[in-house]
Amino acid sequence: MWDVLPDAARSIVKELIIHGPQSRTALARTLRLSTGSLTRLTKPMVDAGLLVEGDVVHDPVNGRPTRPLDVAAGEHGFFGVKLTADRVHAVVTDLRAQIVAARDEPISDKRPEAVCRQIRGLLDELSGEEKTLVGAGVTLGGDARSAAQLGGERLVDSSYLGWRQVPLKSLLEQALGVPCVVKNDVAALGNQHHWFGAARGLRDFALVSIGAGVGYALVVHDHLVATSESDLGMFAHLVLNAGGPMCGEGHRGCASSYLASSSIVAAAGQGLRRPVTYEEVLRLAAEGDKVCLSVVGEAADALGRLIAHIATFSMVKTVIVAGEGVELARVAKDGLDRALGANRRGQPESVDVLIEVDDFREWARGGAVVAIQSFVTGSD
Repeated sequence: MWDVLPDAARSIVKELIIHGPQSRTALARTLRLSTGSLTRLTKPMVDAGLLVEGDVVHDPVNGRPTRPLDVAAGEHGFFGVKLTADRVHAVVTDLRAQIVAARDEPISDKRPEAVCRQIRGLLDELSGEEKTLVGAGVTLGGDARSAAQLGGERLVDSSYLGWRQVPLKSLLEQALGVPCVVKNDVAALGNQHHWFGAARGLRDFALVSIGAGVGYALVVHDHLVATSESDLGMFAHLVLNAGGPMCGEGHRGCASSYLASSSIVAAAGQGLRRPVTYEEVLRLAAEGDKVCLSVVGEAADALGRLIAHIATFSMVKTVIVAGEGVELARVAKDGLDRALGANRRGQPESVDVLIEVDDFREWARGGAVVAIQSFVTGSD
């Protein structure tokens, strides 16, 4: 039935998924539908079990007894995957992206067909017999990008997996047996926050991810701004200080030269004259080590400037900071705020900075979310 739903009906489902059970009166008002039209659209979905009616309550709008509508969230399962250079992170969720099972494991063989088989194995372990799997979303980052078009399918490049021109969507659908969506991981995380996370209810916000790389997603007027992978790659090399350090690609003073975990580790290791890990650098900075304080302080200053630039150029009022390197924003929050204020005419409070947790399950959940969005809206 989902395949033949009109756009108005899909809007009803989207509203209920994001905002929870609502009366027919409230739904009609929010979606600017007549109560007759709403009833006509929802009745077949209730009859088919796509929507369910709750217990009788009094409508807050008119005081009349009503049975709020909701989606049958637990009846639909979605599979989300985040690929890194060496691990597969996987989750199974319901229709509201609530995680019901999760697992991660090392990638045993980086050939595309082998990775797809490994993903299928994780799906078999996590899905069980409890719910019908509707779709899957697989996300990956770095310089993975749509490299070409072949028969309408986007081909994926990924240097850290050694992939070139891989028809990943087709391979995944053959392995999993369900419709699949392949997305940039930062874009998927932005979608996850938009529908179910820190930005739920916001029409405009930006997301910055820091860690192995520096990523960016922008939502304006309730829609993720679509762009090419090459354009997204330029964000990591936005110059913040022309006299700053050099990144791995030879750019001086770009965002990556300050914020990529490899840049932070290299700078701290040079100052300490020994190898260090990213976590150790942040711990030593928190403990007052001068070398690590200096490195982390410069990175926090760069992050504050980067957030200020994003807010000024895009005019969003909320910026989410996420990624495996996000602890930097907590350890050096004061420095971040100072740089933000200095680049926002002394008004750091003009931008709401939300610092998220470092959890790869949230990235995998982003894969499930883009599958949910494709299922609900009928498009990738």
